[in-house]
Amino acid sequence: MVSCVARLRDIFDEADKNLSQLDRLILDVIRGFGISVLSTMLSAIGRTKSGGTPRKIGIDTVLGHVKFTCLYHAPDPGAPMSRQDRRRREREKAKGQRRIKNGSFARMGGAQSAFPFKEELRLLDDMTPALAALHNRVAVFSGSFREGADKLRHLAGVVMSESTFMRRAYAAGKRAEFEQDLEVMRQVVSGALPFHLTQALIAVVPTLYIMLDGTGVPCVKKDTRGRVGKNGKPAGTREIKVGVIGTFRWKDARGRPVRDPRGETYIATDKEAQSFGAMLRRVANSRGYGGKFRIQICGDGAEWIAKIVEKAFPGQEVIFVNDFYHACEHLHDFLAYALKEKKVSRKIYTKARGILKRYGGHGLITHLERVYGKAIQDNEDATKELNYFTKRIENMKYPEYRKQGLYIGSGIIEATCRTVVARRCKQAGMHWRLKNAAAMCALVARYRSAIPADKPAA
Repeated sequence: MVSCVARLRDIFDEADKNLSQLDRLILDVIRGFGISVLSTMLSAIGRTKSGGTPRKIGIDTVLGHVKFTCLYHAPDPGAPMSRQDRRRREREKAKGQRRIKNGSFARMGGAQSAFPFKEELRLLDDMTPALAALHNRVAVFSGSFREGADKLRHLAGVVMSESTFMRRAYAAGKRAEFEQDLEVMRQVVSGALPFHLTQALIAVVPTLYIMLDGTGVPCVKKDTRGRVGKNGKPAGTREIKVGVIGTFRWKDARGRPVRDPRGETYIATDKEAQSFGAMLRRVANSRGYGGKFRIQICGDGAEWIAKIVEKAFPGQEVIFVNDFYHACEHLHDFLAYALKEKKVSRKIYTKARGILKRYGGHGLITHLERVYGKAIQDNEDATKELNYFTKRIENMKYPEYRKQGLYIGSGIIEATCRTVVARRCKQAGMHWRLKNAAAMCALVARYRSAIPADKPAA
C-alpha cells in the first residue's frame, strides 16, 4: 500500500511531463497493487486449509499473472506396489479402459487432487472465470490467435503468448461442443419487443423456427485426403453443419416475420447428418418444441436436410419450407437450359419468379410445362432442374406460407454460416484441422446464442 501511494505521488509530481499518459500510468500502478493484494489474499486463504505442503503456484487473472502460496498434496505412497500392478488395478477398475495417461493415485490427506484450493477457485485452463470469459470473447471476435493475444494485451493488459491463447481457445471450444448436447444450457427466455414497436406489427401464432445448413471450411490435407469435392475434384474443405433456432410472434405490414429479440440459439458441429439432426432436436426440445409453438423448418432443399426433417422432426404439424431464393436459382438455371441462353432475359425470369411466389410450386410447374414443354423433352439438364421443383412441390406453397406469416427464405441461416463459420475460419490463408475448426465454430455459436454471460463454458 505504501509503495502504491509513493508511486502515485511520483506520478503526480511529474504530471506536467506526462499529461497525456496519466490514465495509463495510474492504471498500471493500480493493476500492480491489485496483483499484490490478490496474491496476499489467496496465500492467506490457501494456507488455512488442512494438510499438505506449502508450494508457490501461479494463475492468470484479469489483473495479470498472480503468484501465491497454497497447499500441495503429494501422492500417497501407501503399500509398496510395482507400476505394472498399479496399472493392472486401474484397468480392472476402469473395465479395461485407461483414461489417464500417467495413472491415478491417492493423495496425502485424502485430497482429490494435487492442489484442492485451485479446484475451489473454479479455474478454467489456469484462468479465473472472469478472465476465461474475456479470453473466450476475444478469441471469438479476433481474426487470428495472434490478433487475439495482442488484443488481450492492449485492451486488458493481460500478457499471454499466442500458443497459450490458442490452446486455451481450443479447450474452450471443446467445452462449448460438449455444451451443445446439454439441454439445461439452452433454456432461453426471449426478450419482448417494445410496446411502441408492436403497434405497427400484426400478431401471429407463436412460432418456433428451425433453420439448418452446411458450409465448407478449408482444412489441411490430413483431413481432406481421399475425399472428393465438387465437380469430382479432390476436396479442399470439410463441412461444418450449422443450425439456428428462434421464435417470433409478430409480422410486419408486408407479412414478414419479426424475430423475438435475444431469442436465438446457434449450434455448429462437424458431426454427420444423423447425429446433427439428433442434436438439433434436443436443442429444439429445450426451446419449446412439442409445446405451445407452431413449428417451421426452413432449408435450401438439400437431400440431407430433408432426411433430418423426416427422421428428427416427424409429424404433420411441422411446416417444412424449401428456401424460396434457392428455388429461384434453380429456376434461373432451368430457363437458361430451356432457352439455350447463358444470360436469361430479365423479363422472362421475373415473370416466372412472380408465378412461383404468387402461386407456389404447382403454379410454376404448370407454367413451365406449358411454355417450355418441347425444351424439357429435348434437354436433360432442363428436365433435371424441373425435377427439383417436382420433388419439392409440397414444400413450395409460398402464398400459403406468406398468409400464415411464415418465413419463405432461409436468409437467417445463410447469414449464420458467415458470422459463425466464415468470419472466423475462412479468412485468407487459413487451413484448419477439422476438430479445431469445429471447436472454434462451436465457441462462436455459443457466444451468439442467448446463453447468460455469467455461465462460462464449463
